[in-house]
Amino acid sequence: MWCAGAGFDSIDLPEPSEERVDALNAAGLAIGTIDLGPTQKLLSPDDVVRAEGIEEVSARVRAIAAVGGTKAFCVFYPADHTQARGISVENFCKAFPEVGAVAAEVGVRFAMEGWPGPNLSAIGVTPETLRIMFAADTSGTLGMNYDPSHLVRVGVDYKRYLREFGHLVVHAHGKDTARDAEGQYLYGHLGPSVDKAIGWSGGDWRYCIPGEGDVDWTHVCAELNRHGFDGTIAIELEDFRYNNTEDGEKRGLSRARAHLLPLL
Repeated sequence: MWCAGAGFDSIDLPEPSEERVDALNAAGLAIGTIDLGPTQKLLSPDDVVRAEGIEEVSARVRAIAAVGGTKAFCVFYPADHTQARGISVENFCKAFPEVGAVAAEVGVRFAMEGWPGPNLSAIGVTPETLRIMFAADTSGTLGMNYDPSHLVRVGVDYKRYLREFGHLVVHAHGKDTARDAEGQYLYGHLGPSVDKAIGWSGGDWRYCIPGEGDVDWTHVCAELNRHGFDGTIAIELEDFRYNNTEDGEKRGLSRARAHLLPLL
């Protein structure tokens, strides 16, 4: 497997698959996270739908544990992308204690990512909602996937954020964001109306590999270490300069690893 030969230690998996886990083991690679899958029903105002979500997510947590996974990667956004974030937070607080109890029983932590989601509908992105969500976690299983690229994108101080929540980070994404002054002048924070934005961008920002954006990775790695972080920094490749070809993706992954490795 190319990743093992290129010096990587683990891979995040999209599903709790024994076949995929066996392939990792054969290559000498560890499991990073395993995707939790859809969480939208947990945020539903409908009691019946929310109960279905609790049952489905709990089953997925058990499946993750069954193949040896210990971290469930997730994003929380509603099925209705126009639903107010306050409503989503309220329903999360009703639903999560039950799935958290299941996770505690089988030894799984949630690695919640602050991707803003469709129509900026996700919760757990900014400190405002995070504080409420962590207060609702009675199991101690709710953890964070720290991805500073999203914080730069939405305008949250990623350093202060890490100072406040660093002790809850169980996984991290090695991804950066480059802000574009010309794009901000042309589009503000609204995005292009006529022009076509490049991949993984909003006009005034674009995702990129670590070391080629605005994030100070020396600071991030030191702060993670200060909080006792012993998890994985997984390189999430969303950079239009490297994606879409195998050679390009290998080059992007290798360049990102080369930037991060001396800092760990």
